[in-house]
Amino acid sequence: MGEIEVYYSAGGMREDHPANAGVDEGLPRLTRQIREAGAAYSVVDAGEMTRHDREEAYHSRAVRPSVMRRYRVRRIFGTHKRPGQYFGSEVPALVVLEDGRPVDIYPHEEQDGTIVTIRDYLDRIGGGVRGGALARRMDALRGRIGPVAATARELIEEGRRV
Repeated sequence: MGEIEVYYSAGGMREDHPANAGVDEGLPRLTRQIREAGAAYSVVDAGEMTRHDREEAYHSRAVRPSVMRRYRVRRIFGTHKRPGQYFGSEVPALVVLEDGRPVDIYPHEEQDGTIVTIRDYLDRIGGGVRGGALARRMDALRGRIGPVAATARELIEEGRRV
């Protein structure tokens, strides 16, 4: 895995946009998950960029990977008339770099119309989508039943195999 750039603007994210699913907890949690995956990253504050700068960043960071990997980003980060206008501001962007060049961008839309979100990417690098889904289910269960008054060692029977 190479380096990661995150384009993000605090307070400007559209929560109703399907590409933003799973990023609703904000930048601190997003960067923590990237750190936990062991990736080097940098954060670019898209709120301080002009519209023109955002569109330039979109063209330099999102278009090349979308052409190479054959997925769509135009409707994710803008409109047909204004591609890139939401890049990093209303829709956070995660760019995967190798040797300083962008090789992947999240979120994006696959050929079948499926939107692959930043959350999907983080689940994959953090132990797989299944592992991420399992962790979310366990967190939900923990929230419902409350704390358990036993250690993990006490809960595991000696010699039991999965």
